[in-house]
Amino acid sequence: MPKYVFECQNEQCNCRFDRVLKMGDHPTHTCPSCGEAAPRCLEGEGFAFDFKVGEAQQGNSGVHKEDYPTADHAVGRSANSRWASYQIRKNVKEEARKGGETHALIRHDGDGFVEYEAMSKEKREARKQAAPKVLKALQAAKEGRAGGR
Repeated sequence: MPKYVFECQNEQCNCRFDRVLKMGDHPTHTCPSCGEAAPRCLEGEGFAFDFKVGEAQQGNSGVHKEDYPTADHAVGRSANSRWASYQIRKNVKEEARKGGETHALIRHDGDGFVEYEAMSKEKREARKQAAPKVLKALQAAKEGRAGGR
């Protein structure tokens, strides 16, 4: 809704105030100080849109990221710093892969850090041999859940 500015012409009052009113012709409005009819100011700030209703009420500020915050913005995280951390992790993984000449990595979680190590040939072979057994066990568990319905 538009915001109109009014200025009281009473010599004892001279109050200047604004009101958010429906669009239309509002030549005067009652002065909050003296109660007389105050004419609307037409020069400069006589008409504007008031997007923010107040701190206590939810209003439209006119700024998209404030009115429709992302989850990161709402909790105070920066998406740019988050993507930067992903890029750093990707670079660390690439360095580990170059050193071991393999794509397979072992992740080590420490207290406040994550480390990657290239998987040895023996561990890759052991993983390849264990994979069919693990898949068979997962399939059996899935069928067991489906049969219990």
